[in-house]
Amino acid sequence: MKKIHLLAGALLLSGALFTACSDDDDAPNATTIEGTYELEEVNTAEATDFDMDGDSHIDQTEESNCYDSGRITINSDNTFTYVHTAILIDEATGQAGCANPVTLSGTWEAEGTGTDAILTLTYEDETGDNATAFVTKQGNKITWENDNILSRYPDRDAEGGAIYTPGSINYVYEK
Repeated sequence: MKKIHLLAGALLLSGALFTACSDDDDAPNATTIEGTYELEEVNTAEATDFDMDGDSHIDQTEESNCYDSGRITINSDNTFTYVHTAILIDEATGQAGCANPVTLSGTWEAEGTGTDAILTLTYEDETGDNATAFVTKQGNKITWENDNILSRYPDRDAEGGAIYTPGSINYVYEK
């Protein structure tokens, strides 16, 4: 289970590092890759009511503040920093809480223009293994799709206990 969390963190980091923008502009510049992209959406395959308020959302940032500090910073020297945030669940007890943010860094390369590009992020994951992630930049947004066989997202069981549900997750970062 620890490897799954590490893999999910590494994948999220990879996706976040492929987009960038300039923080010193008065308005976000969609033509530049460099900059800081804040995590705006964590869209899951199915809507959940993780906060148990009676309203279900596909965007999990509407269900938890655990994602609030997620971001990707793309630097002009082809390096990046990714802050991965997530919900940590103990399925044995049905309890959940915010995972400690994990910061990863590495290098990036772009295919395409600053407005529309595919970014390849290369970094060392939490276990010390080399990892590569691919993210898509369109305008001033970066998206990363976590849809591998191990992808899962926070949910609730019939009794209200916190669980993981298998399914794809689409992360959206915005300058």
